[in-house]
Parts: sequence; structure tokens; C-alpha cells
Amino acid sequence: MVALLVLAALSWPAYHFAWRQHVRRFQVIREGVLYRVAQPSQLGVDYMVRQRGVKTILNLRTEDERLRCGILALRSDTGPLESEYATTLGAKSLQWPMGPEAYWPWATPWHFEEFFHLMDDPENLPVVVHCVSGRHRTGTMSALFRLEYDRWPIERVLTEMYSFHFGQPVPLQEMNLRTYVPRPLPAAHQWPQLHAAWSNLCEGVALTDYQTLVVALRRRRNEVQINARLAEQLESGGVFALPLAVRVLDDPNDAVDSVAANAGAACLEQPDSSETDIAAAASLVADFGTEEQQQRLLTLIQAEIATPEPSPKYRAIVSGVASRYTMNRVPFMAALLNDERSMPGDGKVKLRYCDLAVVRLAAIVDERLLQGSPQTTPEEWEAARQLATARVQQCPPLLHLGRLQPPTSKNVVR
Repeated sequence: MVALLVLAALSWPAYHFAWRQHVRRFQVIREGVLYRVAQPSQLGVDYMVRQRGVKTILNLRTEDERLRCGILALRSDTGPLESEYATTLGAKSLQWPMGPEAYWPWATPWHFEEFFHLMDDPENLPVVVHCVSGRHRTGTMSALFRLEYDRWPIERVLTEMYSFHFGQPVPLQEMNLRTYVPRPLPAAHQWPQLHAAWSNLCEGVALTDYQTLVVALRRRRNEVQINARLAEQLESGGVFALPLAVRVLDDPNDAVDSVAANAGAACLEQPDSSETDIAAAASLVADFGTEEQQQRLLTLIQAEIATPEPSPKYRAIVSGVASRYTMNRVPFMAALLNDERSMPGDGKVKLRYCDLAVVRLAAIVDERLLQGSPQTTPEEWEAARQLATARVQQCPPLLHLGRLQPPTSKNVVR
């Protein structure tokens, strides 16, 4: 009996060590929705698909590697390709190369967009996301999930992210997380009106909440009736129409883009618009507006910068133009480089609006504009601002106003 107990005591650490080679740093972010892990082995992929019910494997590595195989998971030269093995198990395999960007470990613009498309749709869930070590790239996407879907406070998000042996903070990545603003949700009293506006066009779909409405509209973006209803809601000032349009419009050639831009431009001129609508309006004009509409938006920003204190309208506009990381947002970020006023915050990290512009521009143009230490000093922030200003001035095409463009080859997800 004693011998059996001793054997069991010795076997457990060995078993634990061996299993860790298959699903190292595995964590449940939300049961049935999102898991994170380091590069899994063949047995690890099998476990996640068969035991955890994973439908989508999101690989952030630059290559589709062969899986380590065997009990100890020490050999990879004879294992199957991850994408092929996942497919044989009935799971969807996605590879979105993330790295080696200069501002690493931040997502490229269209990876960022597609991650939310992926997580918004229940048909893709649960998802498991991984890179090599399950720390940096995986940590970034997990942190974005916490901010967007769990609405965690940023300090809690960062504490969790750094607990996975992240190492020294990366200032650009952390500041992009600190300045991330979750997409707005309708208030309880607004949902019945939204439901009434759309339920008759979504027959067969249980519109139980706002999320189900967004997914239903995305799936039917090319239907004439859906486009007509969205246009009518935008033109009539329907409840929550502008934020809804931001959620469902991200195609540069969408049939409703000009209607959305016109509604956004009108909202920016109205004195009684809500901050939620103003942020959405700024985003829509920045992406789909005419050059004249975008110039008016830029003039609004420049005029506000000259005032002593940022107004609520200005804060909302900044939230809107900083919400996407695509190239058409550069002219607005360039304008913000001139704003040295402080942003509202919790007091733990003090940022200026020009600092926000630095971290967004770094992600958009793929340059490490901020060379500072983890605890960035005011002098380092100022040096980054000067570098960012010089960068956009040296490349005039970056300052040209323009509409949202399709992803470049670098940013295409596959």
C-alpha cells in the first residue's frame, strides 16, 4: 500500500509535466466562448476540440507549423500541419500572422477588426487563440476580449495579462489597451425600440439582445430590404442607428456608406447630440465621408484644440476617430498631435491627447514611435510626439483625407 502511494506521488508530477507540454498556459477566458494557450501539440489540439468543444482555432503565428506529437510532445518533424489536423477534427483553422511589427505585440488593423467579427458570431464559438508561448500576442487578444466583452477595468486586464510571464511591459501595446474604448451598447430603454425597428425583417432569428441583432444584420448585409431599413433608420434619426451602423459597416463599398456618412455629418452639426452618437458619427465620417465632410470634421477637431479645456463633444469625437487603426484615420491622428491637453483618466497613468495620437499612429504606420521605458517619462512622450509629427510631415500622402480602404496584403487574414 505504501509503495502504491509513493508511486502515485511520484507519478502525478510526471503526468502534470507531460500534460503541460500539450496545453501549456491553457486558460479559460470564458467557458464555451474563448480559451487561450501556448502552441498546442497534436494531443493538445485533440483535447481542445474533442473535450472543450472548440470550433475555431486562431493561430497568431507567422507560419502554419507541424504539431508536436507523442506522449511527451517532443517531436514536430513528423506531426501533421495544425490547419490540416484541426480540419480533420471538424474545427475551423484560422491563421492571422501577428508579428514582427515594430509596435509588437499589437494587432494589425484588419486583424483587430476580424477578431471582433469572429467573437461576435456564436457560430464560431468556442474559440481558442494561441501563438508560440501564449504570452504576448495571445495576451493582447485576450486582453482585448476582456475589455470589449467582459468590460473589465484596465488595471484588472493588465494584471491578468502580465501574470502569464509576459515580461517587461511594452509601452505602445499597454497604452493602446489603456486607451481602448469598448463599442457602446444600447441602454435598457433603447432596446425595445431597436427590436421593434428590426424584428419584422429578421424572421426566424431570435433577437434576444443587441448582439444577436448585429450578427443577423451582418449576415444579411447584401439584402435590399436590410439596406433600405438601415438607411431609413439613419435618415430619420432612429434610436441607436449611428452606433449600429458603425458595428455593421466596415466594407469600403457598402451600399449604405454614403447615407451613414451623411447622417454622421448631420449629427456633428446638431447641438443636442448624445456623446455616444457623436463618437459614432465621427467614426462614420472618418471612414465613409466625402472630402468636404471629413474636412469639416478635421476643422472641428482643430477648433476644439484651441480651447482651454476639452469639451464633452470633443472627447466623443476623439473616441470616434481613434476607434479604428486604418490608414484613413492618420489625418485625424496628425491633428491630435497638436493637442497637449490631458485626457480624462483614473490618475494612475496621465496621458495627453497627443500621446493617444502617438500610440495609434505607431500601430497604423507600423513604426516604433515611442522608444521609452515601461514607465514612460514625460520627456520620452514628448520625443515620441516630435518623431510622429516629423513622420507624417515627411510623407504628405499620409495627410490626405480619404475613405476606408480594403486591407493591404500584409493585413489580410487567412
